[in-house]
Amino acid sequence: MRWTSCSTPSLPRSVFPRATRSCRWKVQVKGNSAKSLTWKAACAKLGAQTISEMGANDPKNPGGLNSAGVGGVQMAEVSVDTETGIVKMVKTVAVQDVGTMINLKTAESQLFGGCIMNICGALMEERIMDQQTGRMLNADMEFYKLAGIGDIGEIVVHFNTEEQFDKRGVIGLGEPAAIALLTAIGNAVANAIGVRVPNMPMTPDRVLAALEKRNA
Repeated sequence: MRWTSCSTPSLPRSVFPRATRSCRWKVQVKGNSAKSLTWKAACAKLGAQTISEMGANDPKNPGGLNSAGVGGVQMAEVSVDTETGIVKMVKTVAVQDVGTMINLKTAESQLFGGCIMNICGALMEERIMDQQTGRMLNADMEFYKLAGIGDIGEIVVHFNTEEQFDKRGVIGLGEPAAIALLTAIGNAVANAIGVRVPNMPMTPDRVLAALEKRNA
């Protein structure tokens, strides 16, 4: 199991002074690992006190939450059957800078989820609307398609966790993870068949239509 660097916990300062930090299932004095408590022992000292913390997104405050300077890259490898128009995911690689890493496992899950969301949007998900009534015509799991485990291919995620990135503070991860791969898949398909599929999702009929125009 991998671990992130230590981070300052949101614990009541009446119980845990600002000189403490959390690291690998324990709370310790900064710079002195000998003075530490396990999380179980630390939580026992909380008693009936609630855990609360106030925060604000102030871009001018380098120590606060930050939504600027988000960076990352996502790459896609696909295979395209030019006879049937079916696009299959082979591999996805996603690299993201999130500044200070709070929890590696949940961050990885967020990035995995964003990649899967992009795969669904690029190849399957489509809301079909009745032009007269405005009602959704495929509002069920039979006709609104989502990716299964066999549809997503291999997904590799990586985070920049070096010290210089931690110094940037906490940076958003929700939306950045759910945008770039859509374009990457579109580029991969275009590279594979030599023509762009102009609309998402890139369903077999749309891929075949694009190939027909290319060959015309």
